[in-house]
Amino acid sequence: MDPLYQEHILEHYKYPHNRRRMEDASIIQKGHNASCGDDLVLYLKWNGDRLEDISFEGFGCAISQSGASMLTDKIKGMPRSTLEKFSPEDMYTLYGVVISSQRELCALLAYSTFREALAQ
Repeated sequence: MDPLYQEHILEHYKYPHNRRRMEDASIIQKGHNASCGDDLVLYLKWNGDRLEDISFEGFGCAISQSGASMLTDKIKGMPRSTLEKFSPEDMYTLYGVVISSQRELCALLAYSTFREALAQ
């Protein structure tokens, strides 16, 4: 693993962006990775069809928690039409490293939780 990208993941884990409870959220979506116990709660606030704000709370491994931080940074402010096209490959791009098959559920926890919220 490239040390620069590993540092990027650890930086988001140690100092996560958008980690907070959102009291005025439009949608609250819980996610859980049963294979390793990671938990996540996403808070989404819509303004029309634009994702005005997104935040998260949770605990788990560096991969799952840094993924939530990176995802919330990336998609905040996007219109629904763009968000509907956001893919697992886009999520992997945020990490910047190859994620092993054993860590896929961790890496995609924020993504899958977001997709569940988007379906509401």
